[in-house]
Amino acid sequence: MRAAVRILAGRWKGRRLEGGPAARPTSSRARAALFSILGGRVAGARVLDLYAGTGAVGFEAVSRGAAFAALVDTEGEPLRQSAARIGASPGEIEIVETSADEALDRLGRRGERFGVVFADPPYGDAPDLRPAAAVLAPSGLLVLQRDTGGEAPDVPGLTLLERRPYGRNVFFFFGMR
Repeated sequence: MRAAVRILAGRWKGRRLEGGPAARPTSSRARAALFSILGGRVAGARVLDLYAGTGAVGFEAVSRGAAFAALVDTEGEPLRQSAARIGASPGEIEIVETSADEALDRLGRRGERFGVVFADPPYGDAPDLRPAAAVLAPSGLLVLQRDTGGEAPDVPGLTLLERRPYGRNVFFFFGMR
């Protein structure tokens, strides 16, 4: 069964996104809360959606006014189908079909920087977020989504700013030290 979600707001509101069988989409309630917290940071921002799955966070960001989103997932075909279905242009959405580690290395070598980096790794994984911190713009935010019981990891160079629980999810917000 493929995961299917809808974009909540903005120019693509109501459009359906597909995900591969392993996709675990962020709930609509949690996504709405996330974008409420991010508020004005989204407009004009460059967003990196790691472990994108359906790409709901990245597509939602561009729908709400972000200038660009890079969607990283090992299963790129569902993301390409969604991008084509909603009419996203290559200048606003880039699909990076590889592991998060490889994508971060590649983006870092290109000198890419993002105002918002969103990471929703598979639950139980303990990813090394240092490379994500390396592609974060100086005033940017790294948002880590974990299961409610998950703890905030230590991310060298970043400070934990806030922890926000939503249902079975918790968001950890990190900024530069």
